[in-house]
Amino acid sequence: MPNKKDTSKEPIDTSTSVSELDQLRQIVFGAASTKLSDQIALLRSDMEKALSTQQQKFSDNLASLKENVEQQFSEVENKLQFIDSSHDENEANLQKSIDSLASEHEMFATATQQDFKNFEEALGNESSSLSSNFNEQLEQLKSHLEDVSKELSSSKTDRKTLARLLATMATNLEDDQL
Repeated sequence: MPNKKDTSKEPIDTSTSVSELDQLRQIVFGAASTKLSDQIALLRSDMEKALSTQQQKFSDNLASLKENVEQQFSEVENKLQFIDSSHDENEANLQKSIDSLASEHEMFATATQQDFKNFEEALGNESSSLSSNFNEQLEQLKSHLEDVSKELSSSKTDRKTLARLLATMATNLEDDQL
């Protein structure tokens, strides 16, 4: 150690003083410093290993998560495609059904119109036939009634015979109407 009373103005070499300081440190704290340095190095090594292990676990977990997400995404996509194709198939079936029903409706409407025309024609024909038949029978009845009336007015018939004749005519008329 330099003496304080000696105040010479010689330049002190700093590298020497650092070296002496290092030697003193080594003497005083040498074993503790080495132990501390070793512990720091060991701690650093352990931290690097733990960090490496954590990084590997994180990478594995991330890869597993990515694989799981991709698998679920694939399953969802497959389900969507199935549902989409099912929807398209149902839509096509519904369109076929609509087309079929429209065709059947058109055929039914045409057939119904034709049936109405045929029914109307048959009803007209039957009505004409009944009307002419009724008119013919009415004319025959008038003619017969006139003949009977002339016969009755020309001959004197008793009332009982006349009543029987009218009753017979009424019965004949009822039978003709049925």
